[in-house]
Amino acid sequence: MAGKERKPVIIIFCMALSVGILSRMKPSLILKSFLYGAIEPITLKLIALVILVIFLGNLLKEKGNLKNFVSSLGVFIKDSRLSIVIPPALIGLLPMPAGAMFSAPMVAEYGEKMNLNPEEKTFLNFWFRHVWEYSWPLYTGLILTAGIVGVPIRRIIFTQYPLTLAAIFAGFILGIRKILPDKLYLNNEKRDFTGGLRSLFVNTWPILAVILLVIIFKVELTLSLVIIISLFLITAKMEWGKVSQAIKRSLNWGTILLIIAVMIFKKILETSGILVIIPQISNYLNLSPFFILIFLPFLLGLLTGIPAGFVGPVIPLFLPFIGETNPNLNYVMLIYAGGFAGVLLSPFHLCLFLTKSYFGASFKEVYKLLWMPVSFVLFVAIIIVFIRQLFG
Repeated sequence: MAGKERKPVIIIFCMALSVGILSRMKPSLILKSFLYGAIEPITLKLIALVILVIFLGNLLKEKGNLKNFVSSLGVFIKDSRLSIVIPPALIGLLPMPAGAMFSAPMVAEYGEKMNLNPEEKTFLNFWFRHVWEYSWPLYTGLILTAGIVGVPIRRIIFTQYPLTLAAIFAGFILGIRKILPDKLYLNNEKRDFTGGLRSLFVNTWPILAVILLVIIFKVELTLSLVIIISLFLITAKMEWGKVSQAIKRSLNWGTILLIIAVMIFKKILETSGILVIIPQISNYLNLSPFFILIFLPFLLGLLTGIPAGFVGPVIPLFLPFIGETNPNLNYVMLIYAGGFAGVLLSPFHLCLFLTKSYFGASFKEVYKLLWMPVSFVLFVAIIIVFIRQLFG
């Protein structure tokens, strides 16, 4: 199990056991809750879903689709500022471990032509790689969130897509527009628009199909992925060796144990009855629910560096605030915005650490570029929730 996954798994398992002991559950009931949490249909469905997402990403990588569709963008892009941010943004549509490193060489190439410093290249590559994580259905954090709250993932998407728009806006205003005019250049290479368009579609159709099936036709995500992967395997005619490699890399026990730990923690919280007293504790301490919904996930996101690190412990814990029969997804959005702000600023975030190392950037200088767009997206989330509460 990778170090970035081991830490939250151990923390969540320990939290589940501690809740069981402190709430005076019988050992047999704790054991039963652990077992049920691990083998419940929703847990098995989440595991299958995440494996399918990772498998699709590995297939596209093995076949060369990711590399080909990014290189084909040069046909359409003339403004060098777009040339430097579109590769990480497109790579971000397909979650993969340390995905920012895949686009880093392309950002480095364009960044050198524009005379950007290491910190600017690090920020642009890292930020635009993660703008989709608030609302793209293939991300584990969103899949887990929908599973815990018990709603179709498209409801989470429709609630949180303004945060993705806010992240893109912040990246352009606070990142792209700050690039000085003398650093810009025009891409005047010879262009074959027809060939480029064909290459772009051929290499991105599995990603486009996700949007079509899940959001437009409202097909369940697991079924959508099965259909898309099956069609890809039929049409791509990949060598068995490459398919086998993709399968091996997709069966990640660290990720599987992480999902199991989250669902066990949820089951322990439900069985122990502790969820009932959490709102009472908040009222007794006179703490604003909005403060708790933002601060606690932010802290856990900062400490773990991955979305599951705050989704797993926090969302089950605050189900009394969110509501279980008719969940308030605005509260879920607050939790996600706060937690992901912590993830983006976490020194344990693998993408941030590797990107910073790749470009030889200073953590201090990178944080100077990061804190404003991170704060902006969080501020937008708070404003949206207040407006929805006021007029909803």
